[in-house]
Amino acid sequence: MRTSLRSGSTTTKPGTGVPAPTSADLLRDSVLAGRRAARRAADALAHAGCTVDEWLVLDTLGRRPGATMSELRAATVTDKATLGRRVDALVTRALVYREVDAFDRRVIRVHLSSRGRDVLSGLGARLAEAEQGDQPRDQ
Repeated sequence: MRTSLRSGSTTTKPGTGVPAPTSADLLRDSVLAGRRAARRAADALAHAGCTVDEWLVLDTLGRRPGATMSELRAATVTDKATLGRRVDALVTRALVYREVDAFDRRVIRVHLSSRGRDVLSGLGARLAEAEQGDQPRDQ
């Protein structure tokens, strides 16, 4: 049995009469969940004076010390210009520093400073706390 939903048609779950979700429905739900998570993260990070992009850079460097800008771009899914501005802001705040690669002077590596590690740790705690606040509590 086929039923029509919105602009497309889909099949129903056998024996229920309820439309089965399409791949487009699942993708939509995934995108919306991602946006909600990003908004919660942005709210939690704003109180610490940090953006989501900056946190992603710090977190990536915590996991991959000495990443190149290309590696950071791929890991954070950020365009080149935005990433450059975010790294500049983090350098200005002494949370990261740049270093010329020892083998290829054209390559710049970015490292967390000790202050950056401390800030990253605090941001992780803040984000975990924000996520805990979103979880339903057992009575």
